[in-house]
Amino acid sequence: MRVQHTPYTVPLIASALLAALSAYYVQRQSDRLSASMYAWAMVSMFLWAASSAAALTAVDPLLTRVLLGSVLGFAALTTATWCLFCLSYSGYERWLSWPVLTVFGVAVASITVLSVSNPLHDLVFVERTVDTTGDWASIGHEWSPGLWVAILVVYIIHAITHVVLFKKFRRSRNLYRTFSFLLLLASLTIWLANILSVAGYSPLPHMMFVPIVFLFWGVFGLIVLASRRFVRSLPVDRFLGLLSPRSDNVVPLARDFVVEEMDSGVVILDATDYVVDVNKKAKAMLDTQERLIGKPIQEVVDLEEYFEDGLVGAESRQQIWVQSGNGDRNCYDVSVSAITGDEGTAVGRAIVMNDITNQKEREQRLRNREQELQTLKQVLSRIIRHNIRNDINVVQGNAEWIAANATGDDVTAKAEQIVATAEDLATTSRKTRIVDRVVGTEYDLIDIDLGALLTDTLADIRVDHPEATIHTDVPSDVAVRGNAYLSAAIENAIENAIVHDHSPDPTVEIDVRVDDDTVTLTIRDEGPGIPEQEMVALESGEETELIHASGIGLWLIDWIVRNSGGSVTWSNTDSGAVTRLELLRAT
Repeated sequence: MRVQHTPYTVPLIASALLAALSAYYVQRQSDRLSASMYAWAMVSMFLWAASSAAALTAVDPLLTRVLLGSVLGFAALTTATWCLFCLSYSGYERWLSWPVLTVFGVAVASITVLSVSNPLHDLVFVERTVDTTGDWASIGHEWSPGLWVAILVVYIIHAITHVVLFKKFRRSRNLYRTFSFLLLLASLTIWLANILSVAGYSPLPHMMFVPIVFLFWGVFGLIVLASRRFVRSLPVDRFLGLLSPRSDNVVPLARDFVVEEMDSGVVILDATDYVVDVNKKAKAMLDTQERLIGKPIQEVVDLEEYFEDGLVGAESRQQIWVQSGNGDRNCYDVSVSAITGDEGTAVGRAIVMNDITNQKEREQRLRNREQELQTLKQVLSRIIRHNIRNDINVVQGNAEWIAANATGDDVTAKAEQIVATAEDLATTSRKTRIVDRVVGTEYDLIDIDLGALLTDTLADIRVDHPEATIHTDVPSDVAVRGNAYLSAAIENAIENAIVHDHSPDPTVEIDVRVDDDTVTLTIRDEGPGIPEQEMVALESGEETELIHASGIGLWLIDWIVRNSGGSVTWSNTDSGAVTRLELLRAT
């Protein structure tokens, strides 16, 4: 078969190969409907470019006429499939129904049949001359009414394509906005090339040069498809801003105000889990100032660390704890919702994050208060049922004995025992009143001069217990954070160390260690130590019939210190008991 060579053959073959490569790449990357439609559009462009190259290369007149007719048919097919792709990409999948597909199919088939069979009827174009303008020959022709009708049908399809792309561009943002702008620009460029060809300005004699224009868009499109980073680097938003200072009006202003200013963090993902939008609150919650748009969500957050099963569900809700760069732990309530298109198909997901850290802290405080109140109930029940009842029995028994046996020294001893027991009751009553004020009540923390507090407390204790020796090692200018009853806790801790040492000259050592954020007050005595059952009760935070403290003093210390933001630990050594109060250091 005889062939001729033209300067357009190689560019047309290159366009055909680019279209075939684009179709193969997209089909391998995604199984979405829009990807399939794009692949079919690229196959149509391949046929258009290949048939154009064949029509220019062939020399046989009959074969040239048939190939020229097929060029028109494939041009119509490309226009139709490109429109179908734009409909699916823009969210109009509902239009891809059998009636619409049938109309498109009938239009393309009619144009193809009339064009290929044109030598039989001349309804599309009338051949007049053989054009030898260049170093090759082509068939010159004049248009018939059938070609004008075909062009009208093709231009109607083009108009539909541009309307849906422009609407998609208006409602898109960020990465999708760039994609939509590039698709609209490519489609308009190809249409302009078609118009120039119809007006007789094509460099290819009697042929459209759209496949030549596709040589640029084919290369550019492959780069866009292969690299989202390249798309993000394109200055589309800046270009639109230069083109029109009011170009941002195409984006609903209500979205900007509501989403950007809302207290919830919002992240929008596409169907492949790439970030396409994110507001300021979400970036603050994720503790990053980097550009997140265009990145896969797996690069933004470690899903396996925070989510039990990753982020696999289209609809889910769970609470996660995230530690920020400054060391704070925040709790977020994370809701994942599917974003659906017009046909109900999932096109992406919306992640909404609410900071519930304060709520969680309040819940924890409430749980602590409930536990404290429950323990208080147990403690007060035990004190009223056991301690006070027994003490009253002692008072009553001794009083009865005095009444029955009024003699000298014995009367004095019994009277002293009554006085001591009454003092114990008064002390227990005083401590119970303090506990009643502390437990279940939140007090604002204040700065307290620990040195001055210890000085005043020890002065009172030395008056009440002159037999005790108290050694102190307290740095100057040490301040702690605590509530108003912190002095009562420290006083009880020191008094416990003295009264439980049954030697005639009890010794207590007090030292203070200051760290960056805490102050540790340690009280050591030389007594028998804290009974095991009291240690168990304090560690478990509750009392039972068999396991309980002997009084209310240790509970008083624990509750006051914990409500001051600190902690208390007790331990026994070979030489006695050790009480450590770890308090917040005042800044």
